[in-house]
Amino acid sequence: MIYLDTSALIKLYIRETGSEDVQAWVVSQDDPLPVWDLQEMELTNALNLKVFWGDFSRADAERQIDLFRERRRRGFYVYPDFDRLDWVERYFEICGHTREIGTRTLDVQHVACALLIKPAAFISYDERQRKLAAKLDLNVLPREV
Repeated sequence: MIYLDTSALIKLYIRETGSEDVQAWVVSQDDPLPVWDLQEMELTNALNLKVFWGDFSRADAERQIDLFRERRRRGFYVYPDFDRLDWVERYFEICGHTREIGTRTLDVQHVACALLIKPAAFISYDERQRKLAAKLDLNVLPREV
């Protein structure tokens, strides 16, 4: 199983640098992607921001959001099974690294989730999040961004 943070997940819905790599990692595995409510919230907001910035039409954003929901409904995505209290505890255990790395709340939340579900790879294009994940011994891909 691989974990896509939202900077990687969005590359399945918007063609950007790294989209082909993310697609290849996704299709190379048999497991459904663990995608939880935080990623769905971030993805939905990111697509709506594209409308605000004039990069996407409202119809384009709605199509991509519908596509995400359809994929989830069909079982391509699954909400990871972990105890939310364990996730909060893990968050507080690792958030002290923010003093050195400058991670944001959502960065730490993604890494805390990944630590609980133990993916084979943590895929992110967010530099601070990548640093935190690597510091905590997650296999971070791509190797360089």
